[in-house]
Amino acid sequence: MRVCVLASGSKGNATYVEGGGLRVLIDAGLSCRALEQRLAAIGVEADALDAVLVTHEHVDHVAGLDRFAAKHPRAAVYANEGTAAVIERQCRLARRVPPEFVLFESRVPFALGGLTVTGVRVSHDTAEPVAYTLDDGTDRLGYFTDLGFVSPEVRAAWAGCTALVLESNHDAQMLRTSGRPYALIARIAGQSGHLSNDQACEALAQACPETLRALVLAHLSHDCNDPAVARARMARTLNAIGRADLAGALVLAGQDRPTPILDI
Repeated sequence: MRVCVLASGSKGNATYVEGGGLRVLIDAGLSCRALEQRLAAIGVEADALDAVLVTHEHVDHVAGLDRFAAKHPRAAVYANEGTAAVIERQCRLARRVPPEFVLFESRVPFALGGLTVTGVRVSHDTAEPVAYTLDDGTDRLGYFTDLGFVSPEVRAAWAGCTALVLESNHDAQMLRTSGRPYALIARIAGQSGHLSNDQACEALAQACPETLRALVLAHLSHDCNDPAVARARMARTLNAIGRADLAGALVLAGQDRPTPILDI
């Protein structure tokens, strides 16, 4: 399995996954042109994609979805019923044509080529948000961003993962002193918001899969986090639990360019 986070942050999210004989995009939160450019930068033709998996309907995850789906119809668009219904409504209000969705039921694994995909329920302020696990029978990717807390269901889902893309959105102190409106601070820090650096570290300290070989920190806030702070905090945690191997190979996803391609 190969993984590349094309973009991650409040201005747009998209991740490329290759496995089980398929080429898959998780989220399409950049413009159609930007998605094509990011894919081309890693040697992937947009027309070669087999599927797009949608986590939830926030614009930074679906900004380019309708236009990308129309231009590259080979890629089937997967979402649960709650997310699909909101995106369809958003498109119609904007007088745009919504994509045709392949619906799945959250928490129920489904086959996608040689992959087994599961939409894992998470806590976020949208209709029916999910994270994903993708399993090709040998490797297992967990994609967990946009969640307010790490539930027992989430911990159970990432058990056995060989690679994990995990949100490390904000530094709690930087968020509190950011000058943002209180309501926004409360939303981000709340149980339907985003994981802080400390929450991400605590969750891995409690339940780091023994199988894990690659870790990507994602959805870092531009204003309320610092990549060096997030990296140092997670590296300390990983070293403390005896996973210096992960600390040394830690990858941070950014907004402006793809990560290196991870072969897992």
